[in-house]
Amino acid sequence: MRPEISSKITQSTLVPGPIERLTYTVEEAAKILGICRALAYRKGVLPTVQIAGRRLVPRQALERMLAETATDEPPSRSL
Repeated sequence: MRPEISSKITQSTLVPGPIERLTYTVEEAAKILGICRALAYRKGVLPTVQIAGRRLVPRQALERMLAETATDEPPSRSL
């Protein structure tokens, strides 16, 4: 690359702002939800995808799951 061209390329031109993460690790999703790691790893508890051998939780799928399961009812109390 020519020096006059490379000096014009800066980090701000390549990435305009902070990068918003699209996925979380299962551990991060568990922490966000306030559940234990073991529960988060149970099949079917969290929406996950596997990429390059890593199990990841898509942010939008997690948000959608929470929105679909949210209720307006107060939690039941056991006596």
